[in-house]
Amino acid sequence: MNAGTGAFSRPAAEMLLAVLDEVSEPQQKQHVRVLIALLDFIADTGQIEEVEDFFIHPHRYAPIAVARFTRREDAERWLKDTAEPPSPAHILIGDDYYQCGYMREDNTRGMYREYVMEAAIAALTAKGIPPGAPSFSARTEAEEWLKRHPAHPECFVVIAGEHHLAVHHERLKLHTLHPVASALSAWEAHQKKLALEESEEAGAPPVEDGG
Repeated sequence: MNAGTGAFSRPAAEMLLAVLDEVSEPQQKQHVRVLIALLDFIADTGQIEEVEDFFIHPHRYAPIAVARFTRREDAERWLKDTAEPPSPAHILIGDDYYQCGYMREDNTRGMYREYVMEAAIAALTAKGIPPGAPSFSARTEAEEWLKRHPAHPECFVVIAGEHHLAVHHERLKLHTLHPVASALSAWEAHQKKLALEESEEAGAPPVEDGG
């Protein structure tokens, strides 16, 4: 096995080899072999340092998306036509995150909206937005500036008087831009929807808005 010389990956590889010797159930052995193969692939493709940096410094990375599409129809076509799409995996449609799923057993495929950045924006702005964000009159100006000053992984910018969170997707070589006000509204609405669904599942009467 060639798992590179990484401080974290090499001990992980050694542990997996030890586990492979210890387990006796064939399916368990197969699962361990899959993990070993993943480490081999990462090492053979020269990605050990990147993986370990992601493990040690996850705050430096935006939630990883494997692809970006302009329209939902394009994303659905990709999900349908790809022989074995990555699963589970995030994709971007415009600036919005979606979670994709695929089950090999019955070829089930689907996607749903996931409020990854909305939750992050709520956390980042809980104590207010830091002053001094660069200001632009149009999105195109902000995008040109971000090409020269990539976010690591995010930064606030002002576009036409409105704060946005710019998120750098290094793998895709692009930035997404998330209007703060609408993201907070969407996150609040999503939280209310989840609370309502939980109360309905528990058989409790819905909570009425006191306003």
